[in-house]
Amino acid sequence: TVYLGGNSSFLSTASKGMYQNSQISLAGGINVAGEIDDTYWVESSYEQILAWNPEVIVLASDAKYSLEDVMSDSNLGYCQAVTDQRVYKIPSDLEAWDSPVPASFLGAAYIASVLHPDIVSYEEYKGMVNDFYETFYGFCYEK
Repeated sequence: TVYLGGNSSFLSTASKGMYQNSQISLAGGINVAGEIDDTYWVESSYEQILAWNPEVIVLASDAKYSLEDVMSDSNLGYCQAVTDQRVYKIPSDLEAWDSPVPASFLGAAYIASVLHPDIVSYEEYKGMVNDFYETFYGFCYEK
């Protein structure tokens, strides 16, 4: 798994010291960029992403580009995540779940639902979201 984000290009990856790296680990994944010893988004090249060849790409909630931008980028045409159509974006309708906020565990739950749907189904993930917002904020969040 690779976590792409930052506000500039989708060639920015979450390094070892970033919160997003922890979310991938909590979700039962391995961040292919987790060996980069930094605490912020690190610029990568197409060549590096293709060398990592991640099975899944997770986009940051505040990414300035879309899933379609990544999926249609011809430079990533041979990346396994792109060819298998396993590119996802962290939901962010209410708050950035890939930031250290109270609801951030929902970002890890979302990642788990895409990495291991046999363990955390999408329905279970949605139930966690609804339970959290109903318990702590008094409303049901349907997504």
